[in-house]
Amino acid sequence: MPKSASVKVFDFALKMEKDGEKFYRDLAAKSNDRGVKFILNGLAEDEIKHAQTLREMEKGASPAMAQTTILDGAKNVFSEMAASKAFQAAGSDQMALYEQALEMERKSRDYYKSQADDANLKPARDLFLRLSDEENRHMFLLESMIEFISRPQTWLENAEFNHLEEY
Repeated sequence: MPKSASVKVFDFALKMEKDGEKFYRDLAAKSNDRGVKFILNGLAEDEIKHAQTLREMEKGASPAMAQTTILDGAKNVFSEMAASKAFQAAGSDQMALYEQALEMERKSRDYYKSQADDANLKPARDLFLRLSDEENRHMFLLESMIEFISRPQTWLENAEFNHLEEY
């Protein structure tokens, strides 16, 4: 990949991660639920880690990127939220923002996948595939969150409640 094209790829990816972090922080600030805040702030932290990894890669390093840990606590968060008598399903405005977050993650996943397909060097290809996988995990979490917030009691009672353990 020519140097100028490489710089554009990293610049775009860094902006995407920075925008994602800001979006999640803003969304968390608007939420009144501690569990939702935890999940959204965890997603924001992951976006920061992705940006750091991209900066290292741009400098020529072969960074190791730890897998997201946000899913680890999400099942407990959902259980606590469902058990809370104070939890209320999200309004349509809030749901639209969660749907927007899901679409943002989908675009990020697809972008990293396309960059992996175009990468000439194995370290770059591997990094883009790891980032694509991370965004896929974020999508899975957001889809679960949207489903949960739409109908918390049904989600908890569902026989597939353990679906968060897939990842």
